[in-house]
Formats: sequence, structure tokens, C-alpha cells
Amino acid sequence: MTTDTDIVLAGRGLSKAYGNRFTARTVQALDDASFELRKGEICGLVGPNGAGKSTLIKLIMGIEPKDRGEIDMNGLDPRMALGYVPERPTFFEDFSAMQNLLYVARLNNIAAPEDVCARQLRDFGLGGWEDEPVVNFSKGMKQRLAIARSVLHDPKALIMDEPFSGLDPGMMMELREIMRSLKERGMAMLLSSHELNEIDQLCDSILFIRSGRILKKEEFHATVQKVNFRIMLAAPNGAVPAALVGWNILSQSPDGLSFIVEAAREEVPDIVAEVVEAGGRIMACGIAQRKAEDLYAEVFLPEVRA
Repeated sequence: MTTDTDIVLAGRGLSKAYGNRFTARTVQALDDASFELRKGEICGLVGPNGAGKSTLIKLIMGIEPKDRGEIDMNGLDPRMALGYVPERPTFFEDFSAMQNLLYVARLNNIAAPEDVCARQLRDFGLGGWEDEPVVNFSKGMKQRLAIARSVLHDPKALIMDEPFSGLDPGMMMELREIMRSLKERGMAMLLSSHELNEIDQLCDSILFIRSGRILKKEEFHATVQKVNFRIMLAAPNGAVPAALVGWNILSQSPDGLSFIVEAAREEVPDIVAEVVEAGGRIMACGIAQRKAEDLYAEVFLPEVRA
């Protein structure tokens, strides 16, 4: 059960339009967008190009002024309670990794900044590179440094814009582990990404956005009330469909060997028992996990086909 104290970041009625008296038209980049982010939740922000993802992030971070709406962090100042990793992080390239972190630590009045920065570099796999100029870092190392810098002040929530862009598979795996470690610390994360495979592996939920409007929030890897349960039979059995009449049969193969049934998670053992009692010989069964790509197709592809 989610309580108000679980919500660490909320946007309510956020709107933003671009245009002025010198432009031919006004573009409504964000239109009455609302969302909530819980403690320890990793939420993917997903939508086609031009959907409003970057605008939403800019409004959350205060980079752009809002036309309407509010950002709520349970009374905390978002400037102090948020961390931000932009799509293309910039550094003082000729300065060392330690100097880059110290600059931010001192701006934020962090106590014992040298100790904090040294520990941060070790925690993010950059121990031994403290004195190396950032210009010599690989893209993956710079991404780790950017995240280390963004959480120096121990924010409640971390906003990341395309964090996997341009990373090779090894770097992606390293970044996933870093984000999971932040989740274990209770940090909430909102990440905008086109990498649906990474969304699959990391996120607890997905926020779908199109044309400046948030369409829905799908609880992804969280425990849900309804599941799709797939059954494969060794041979057709006419009694099986009748045994499943108490549940919603989403699909049945023409040969009568495969069924997908929608049911409450706790009812799955009952479904198996009914099929066996009806004489069905089960070859395989399991919960059919919906992937981020499936959810994306459900939300966006019908409009494209229309």
C-alpha cells in the first residue's frame, strides 16, 4: 500500500507552451501532465520523439519555467532534493575527476568534501582515477562520474535523460548495477530512454507520454492483481475450455493446444488443478510476462496504424 510519505516526487497539472508574438504558432509541449514517483521506484519515461519527455524533465528540474502546475516533494526544496544527469554531461575536461566533484561538493556546502568525493569515486568504480583529467575518460567513465556528481548531496530522486545513449553493452551492464545500488538506498529515479530493453530490466513502472500528455502509468515489475497465464497441452482435449469457463480466456490456438487465461495471481494453482481434473495433460505453463516493447506497442502503435 502506497502512502503519502512514500511519494518523493509528484508533478501536478504541469503545462508548458512555446511561442511568442513573433512566431507563427504556439506549440503546446506539455499539457496538464501529472505523475507520482515513490521511494525506491525506478520509472521509465517513454514516448516517441517530440512527445514532451525533455520538456517534462526541464520543468521538474526548474530549467524551464512552468506555465501552470506544481512540483511537490513533500515540502522539500527540489533544488536540493533532486539530482540530474543530462543526456550529454559536461565537465571541466582539463580538471581531474576529484576536482570536478569537489567543485560541486563545495557549491552544495557538503561537510568534509574531500572524504565524501573520494568515497563517491570508489563507490562508482573510479577509485584510482581521482587525479586523472576527465578529458582522458571513456564515455562510460564519464557517465559514472556524472551520476556520482549528481548524487553527491544524497537527493531523494534522480532524473536521468537518455542515460544509455551511446554506451556499449558492457557499459550498460555497469550502469544497470549502479542504478540498482541507488534503488537499494531508497532513491527514486525517473529515466527517459528509447532503450526498451533497459526499461525491461530496470524499471518498476513506465510513464507513457505523447503529444505533451501523460497517457498512463503502467506498473511493470510490481506485483499486480491480474496476470496472463499460458498453458500448453500435450494433446487437444475438448473438456479443457469448459473447465476454464470461470476465467477470461484471452486466446486459444486453432489446434486446441495452447491457451492464455487472464486471472488473479492467486488463482493460478486453481487453473492448473481444473485443467488436470478435466483430463488435460499439461506440457508447460507459466505467467506470460509483458515486456516494455509489448506495452509500447499497445499504447502507441494503434495510432500509427490508424
